[in-house]
Amino acid sequence: MSLQVERTQVLVRGGGYAGLAAAMLLAWRGVACIVAERHAAASRHPKAHGVNRRSMELLRVVPGLESELFAISRAGANEVDVYIAETVAGPRQRTLIRKSDFDGPSISPAQICTAGQDRVEPVFFKHARAQGADIRFSTTLTTFAQDEEGVTATLRDEASNRDYEVRADYMIAADGAHGVTRDALGIEMEGPGVISHSVSILFEADPAKLIPGGGFVLCYLRNPSFSGVFVSCDDPGRGQLNIAIDPDAEPASAYDATRCAAMVRDALGLGAIDVKILDVLFWRKSALIAKRIADRRVFLIGDAAHLMPPVGGLGGQTALQDAADIAWKLAFVLKGHAGPALLDAYQAERLPVAHIALSRQLANYVERLQPARDDVRLRAHEADYLSAAMGYRYRSDAIALDASDDGAETENPLTPSGSPGTRLAHVVLRQNDRLLSSHDFAGRDYTLFVGPRGAAWAEAARRLAGQGEPILAAHLSVDALDEEGRFLEKTGLFDDGALLVRPDGFIAWRSVSLTEDPATQLAAAFAQVRCLPGPVDPARAAQVAEQAS
Repeated sequence: MSLQVERTQVLVRGGGYAGLAAAMLLAWRGVACIVAERHAAASRHPKAHGVNRRSMELLRVVPGLESELFAISRAGANEVDVYIAETVAGPRQRTLIRKSDFDGPSISPAQICTAGQDRVEPVFFKHARAQGADIRFSTTLTTFAQDEEGVTATLRDEASNRDYEVRADYMIAADGAHGVTRDALGIEMEGPGVISHSVSILFEADPAKLIPGGGFVLCYLRNPSFSGVFVSCDDPGRGQLNIAIDPDAEPASAYDATRCAAMVRDALGLGAIDVKILDVLFWRKSALIAKRIADRRVFLIGDAAHLMPPVGGLGGQTALQDAADIAWKLAFVLKGHAGPALLDAYQAERLPVAHIALSRQLANYVERLQPARDDVRLRAHEADYLSAAMGYRYRSDAIALDASDDGAETENPLTPSGSPGTRLAHVVLRQNDRLLSSHDFAGRDYTLFVGPRGAAWAEAARRLAGQGEPILAAHLSVDALDEEGRFLEKTGLFDDGALLVRPDGFIAWRSVSLTEDPATQLAAAFAQVRCLPGPVDPARAAQVAEQAS
């Protein structure tokens, strides 16, 4: 008996942090998607904490999302306190981040949100559903196969034990660290491997004693008896404690509620306070990256693609940014606005970023927790934290590199170059009575920023847009005012130059000044960075979009 077959454009395997973010952004872009999540509901354990500025830049395009993420967080924007101590309440050995550290030069229109994964995932779920994503819990993807035209997967509804098939154009594998998609594709991982084992304890205690100063607190514990991390949670009086353990010395059964409560008291350093244990998880700190994160029509994101020790938060951010990256690229291909080769840029661009993030996380692990473990560092890709988080660079066929490219993996976001392959600098611009960021012009389509004397570029972009091309012209002095005169300085343009920015806020192409035939040059560059042989035929784009739906 043949199975019922359903049709969608993208099948997302896994409905966690990365999978829900991908579904939300795909649906916002008008792409039909089904999410298959094997669990009955989201985890109540906080796991990852925080959405950094770069991730928020990518997520805030969804209307209302940014404000909701801050609404679910107990701490205010940028209210972060990170330090090293023997106990949470004891004297500080070193302060890593203070709230005042965020008062320096602004590099982004977005702020840091410290909400835990247990709070963030329901918000993603809500917005994904509202945008039209089909999210199915208690649904197991049992088999899948891909061919030249798409992916066919067998799904099981665990509640009814019903099997059915889904036929999709593409599949996103967001099935986590223990997912099986990667192995099914024969993709190996590389890196130091498991570097330690931990027990994660979610608990409740007196809120007044736990976090007397408010805000988000992250304390790296260097104690003669243990090492670990304390993280405050969004629920008042709730905390998360991760302690390094030796599974060969003691079994998991040794960590009962009484033992865990004693460990919490020792870590807090507050004396004999009442502690209620809510949940206990055992997990491994691993440092591994897949050798490939794309296989024809299947793309790995999040923990399915890379495992990082959670020391610095870049693992969760890399997962969210993977999701945003593949979402916009799939949307452009499925709508006929880009060639299929644009999808090759996902691996070319995101895999190096994973190596940069992992290197920074390992350096944090050594510097903050285990100074004796210098052997696990991967110095070849190390960068300072800000550059690793927001200054990574892209190189692929979707970027028209020029002579300004010096080959560096990152650049300091405080001193942007405007070179193709780098993130657009944040500059405050005025549009009528509103102050906007340069990043507010990017999001759904490509944006051509044009200097005040570059009217010919703006006219060329508007003609392309009139032909159905996904491009917006932002002519300085006409469409927006650069009252502080910073945009040209931060992008390397003369006042008659042009800068083509992708939907993800990265610079795809630049002409520092006006050329003889700007219309022809822009059309050629715009086709190149979308991996097309030439300007798009609007009729063909409409036909492709209709077939996809």
